[in-house]
Amino acid sequence: MKFRLVLPLMVMLLWACGDKIDPIISTIYLTEGDRVAQREQAIPKLYAHYQQSAKDREAYEVIAKKNGRFILNYVPGLSLLTLSGDPGSGWSRQYANVDEDVLKMLVDEGVTFDQLDGVEPLDSKLDSLLISKSPIYRVRTNGSPSL
Repeated sequence: MKFRLVLPLMVMLLWACGDKIDPIISTIYLTEGDRVAQREQAIPKLYAHYQQSAKDREAYEVIAKKNGRFILNYVPGLSLLTLSGDPGSGWSRQYANVDEDVLKMLVDEGVTFDQLDGVEPLDSKLDSLLISKSPIYRVRTNGSPSL
């Protein structure tokens, strides 16, 4: 009788501990490189990930859990690009009117995650192109922007 009670509790505990993966979000995880390298390759990785996809998901994102510690989330249907520079502290910025062309321009100009997140300066040409959205629209993610 005790076994019948313990087994469901163990299953629930294991289920609660695992990362919840939302299947409508296509996520890639960066595991190689140091913090600077991961933040430099965030936008090119996101753009390549989106370009190589079937474009059938609600959102596309790049997450660096270890060194880079960031989430870069793109929702093409809403033209939103959202950043979390320190997962656990919430979303830091969101940009509206970001389409494929804007993403490509960010890649071509060599923009880094830190520039988008306001840690480093951004070229004035791009700064005028990116429209900050406030308040931040609800974002679905496979990461943990806030705990």
